[in-house]
Amino acid sequence: MALPEPSSTFRDPIHGYIGVFQWEKEIIDTPAFQRLRAIHQLGLTSYVYYGAEQSRFGHSLGVMHLAGRFVEKILRRPDHRDLLKDRQGWSEDKFESKVDQVVLEARLAGLLHDIGHAPFSHTGEATLFPEGRQHEHYSEEILLSPDLGIGDIIDSKCNVWGVTGERVVEILSEEGGTYEVGFVRDLISSVWDVDKMDYLLRDSMYCGVQYGLYDLDRIADTITLYDESPDDVLKLGIGIGGIHAIEGFILARYFMFTQVYFHPVRRAYDLILTDFISELLKETSATGNCPEDLKEYLGWTDWRILAELPRYLDEQDERKRDLAWRLATRRHPKPVYETGDHADRLVMNRAMTLLPRRLEQQYDGVAIWTDRATDHPERFRMGDDGWPIRRRDGRWESLDTLSRALGGLEEIRQFRVYADVRDNDALQREIEDFCRRVMA
Repeated sequence: MALPEPSSTFRDPIHGYIGVFQWEKEIIDTPAFQRLRAIHQLGLTSYVYYGAEQSRFGHSLGVMHLAGRFVEKILRRPDHRDLLKDRQGWSEDKFESKVDQVVLEARLAGLLHDIGHAPFSHTGEATLFPEGRQHEHYSEEILLSPDLGIGDIIDSKCNVWGVTGERVVEILSEEGGTYEVGFVRDLISSVWDVDKMDYLLRDSMYCGVQYGLYDLDRIADTITLYDESPDDVLKLGIGIGGIHAIEGFILARYFMFTQVYFHPVRRAYDLILTDFISELLKETSATGNCPEDLKEYLGWTDWRILAELPRYLDEQDERKRDLAWRLATRRHPKPVYETGDHADRLVMNRAMTLLPRRLEQQYDGVAIWTDRATDHPERFRMGDDGWPIRRRDGRWESLDTLSRALGGLEEIRQFRVYADVRDNDALQREIEDFCRRVMA
């Protein structure tokens, strides 16, 4: 059965018109998906870049669109047809139906990959989630929950193409499951996936910066299948003509981390917001963690948290009142010590161990926050993690071998200390000097 025409269209600021099938529209209309409108993509980044008000809702539609676009491009390349029939076992008479199935599965995985995000997206994930859980675990449970209906929509409307909710979960699952089309999992979750391709362009536009721009169309035009994997599974690769586009993508991600995601003021608000959310969660959970029950979890949104600010501004508890005041009036703690973008590990570990203790001894009564920010851009060019590059003579090589532009790219390692100095510039300078002397 051939795929129908899309039943609805969304106008997206990044990708233009995005068509959706009827069953996708039904999923989008569920309360669990509509909740993503109330989850900011970048936490409180709008406190620094005021345009950054975008939500997980638009990003999810963008990833769905790119997943379908890329998979269809790969599967319909004439030089891939025999390879797919041989490696995937697709017969000639079933080939088109298998293409339709995989395109649908990729689109649904892209649409639903972030449905389990907590309020303000990644803010406080390391401390607010129950031990051993991440937003991906919630996404899988939401997709399969009989009470929420998303899996039922997929099973009832898409089974004619062999698509099931379980198969979509296998694409999203970190454990991998038994999903047999390996390159689709690469496309949804890998070092160069469509998730990153969408959020770099989207975040760059909404933040009003140019750092996240790269040549998406060239990557789409040169994407190919890698057929020399040791496990005989087809993976993704890039033709040599796309190497500069991939370099641009990796550099765009690097600059977005150093200039936006790890911006010192943005990170300061992450610390305050994490503490504020934890105080709210303690009202329903002794641990201050996000609830494990899906119904309770889905009730937590950015809107719910911000609606509590007025109540906390009148709190008798000084800590709760102070956190609310900082968020309501945009009064963040001030950075009093920070390493560069590529701190030496020994220096960073020494600062993390020594500075908080010495500051507590020297400035009793001054609230201190610490922040450790790391990212690993060098792994985005390594052959084991990135997609291999196909040379014109047919040989495969890693980007690490071929790229000189990325040769000096290092791991981002930052450590910052923030202090509650209010508007006392003299105290801020004094603490900054003290930190420098301690670390000398």
